[in-house]
Amino acid sequence: MKNLFYKIINLFVGVAFIALLGGCEKDANFKMYEYPMPEPSGISPASGYVKTRVLIAGTNFGDQPEAVKVSFGGVEAENVLMCKNNRIVVEVPENAVSGKVSLQVWTNKVDDIGEFTVLPTPEIISVTTENPFGSNVAGAGEEVTIVGSGFGTDASVISVSFNGTPAQFTLVDDGHITAIAPEGYASGSVTVTINGLELTGGALMNPEAKGDVTIFYLENYMRPFQQLPYAVGQEGDKNMAVPQGWTVNDAAKSFVNKNADQNAGKVGGMFTGNGTSLGMQAGWGGSGSASSITNGKMYQTTTIPSGTYTMEVSYVECNVANKACIVLMEGNGELPDFGVTDGGNIIASQMFTQNSVTVDAPGVETLHFTLDEDTEVTFGFVATFGNNSYFKVSDIKLILE
Repeated sequence: MKNLFYKIINLFVGVAFIALLGGCEKDANFKMYEYPMPEPSGISPASGYVKTRVLIAGTNFGDQPEAVKVSFGGVEAENVLMCKNNRIVVEVPENAVSGKVSLQVWTNKVDDIGEFTVLPTPEIISVTTENPFGSNVAGAGEEVTIVGSGFGTDASVISVSFNGTPAQFTLVDDGHITAIAPEGYASGSVTVTINGLELTGGALMNPEAKGDVTIFYLENYMRPFQQLPYAVGQEGDKNMAVPQGWTVNDAAKSFVNKNADQNAGKVGGMFTGNGTSLGMQAGWGGSGSASSITNGKMYQTTTIPSGTYTMEVSYVECNVANKACIVLMEGNGELPDFGVTDGGNIIASQMFTQNSVTVDAPGVETLHFTLDEDTEVTFGFVATFGNNSYFKVSDIKLILE
């Protein structure tokens, strides 16, 4: 019985092998798939800046962007944005040069599908006026000078706007444009668009427009705040630093970063790391840090035109309510000591009043004041508090009412 079983198995195997041989050709032919040759018909546009999007029209492109290589003057593009059977969209690479454009799809290459001219990338260097209130102030109808490079000679491909409001302009030459400030424009950046490329220039203030004017009068006033470079040995764990654009007195420079050299000098006035903030802190520092702050001061001086204003100071951490004060005073000089809130040169002051504040629910302290004429003012913070205490300011806003 066992022998009969093996005989049956062998019979099936033999039949299957004969059938397999019968189904195969004597000389098998294995064919490799051949991709069709791409047939480009043109490129558009034929000139532009780096990062310009170029459309290649034609047929037999397939639909796999990763199979496509496009080179501009021999420089291969990094970004093939789209590939369909009859069109490819590619971004002109950073180092592209004027010359022939080549196309490769899989292994098939077309060396010359057209010529592309790389235009010099334009830039804006300055936006200024001759307004008596300052070179960044422009009333409606006032002439504004835009200095830069690469503007070209064709005004028909250029447009100018003042924070989104279109403006009349004259293309003086490749590096100069004069524009007329439009009626009712909102204070903000001047934008020049050339051949679809948008350039953002400096901000202008419309003295007749109300709203947020902080950018024109304060430095380093919102997150992310910028710091001054550390002196050699001050860096440590980089928990605190000195902010750019602010004068910070020795009392406010109370902190030695952990692992820093205390002999390199203390820092203060700015919290670094995630969620940079302006402020002061006593405690938690490295060896040599002060355990308290007495009349710590940080401030900056500016000139503000006549008008009625609101200043909003937002803060996200604080445990020194009524021990730290916001002060605005007339003139250029050091702020008064903590607790001095009256005097001929103090325009407005306000204590920090809340300890229970967070990033999601910040505290806001407000100063209201009116200036009868253009006034030089000094604005900042004065604080006196003990160990393990701090306040952190997230942004400052000056609003023209």
